[in-house]
Amino acid sequence: MARGKWKIAAAAAILIVIACGALWYFESPVWTLKSMRDAAQSRDADALNAYIDYPALRESLKAELMARMMTEAQKDKSGFGSIGVAFGSAIMGPMIDGLVSPAGMRAALLAESKQNAGAAASALHVPEKPVIVRRSFSEFVVTTKEQADSGLVFKRHGLSWRLSGVELPPDPSS
Repeated sequence: MARGKWKIAAAAAILIVIACGALWYFESPVWTLKSMRDAAQSRDADALNAYIDYPALRESLKAELMARMMTEAQKDKSGFGSIGVAFGSAIMGPMIDGLVSPAGMRAALLAESKQNAGAAASALHVPEKPVIVRRSFSEFVVTTKEQADSGLVFKRHGLSWRLSGVELPPDPSS
């Protein structure tokens, strides 16, 4: 009789682990976004920093902006496009380093809308009605219904998530 109880307990334990795993998989992105907003609103820099991989986010934003500048430069037939890229890349690094900081991220997260955030910060804005798109077990993107092809990229770090990248919307003029 004791063996039957052990099997029931083992089956219950397995079901609990599966249920907890499913709950984490589906709800942890939502919890992460809420926790990030709460940390920004309460000005808790340490809590906010726990959700952001600053080096990865800076590199991602620089790469996205550089690709956008290169596309624009190729459209320019006057030859000044390459000068613009050189100038833009020289000022882009320090600008992004300042933006992708605890104070800059707090401002971007708390901006009431993308229009109030400024051009570069609008890419880091968490939408009011976020849509979470799973790419894999270790990555999801926070986007909107209107711009499903761009958003904030979160990557798994252990059992938590960190904002690690950004994907800008396609250039409307291309």
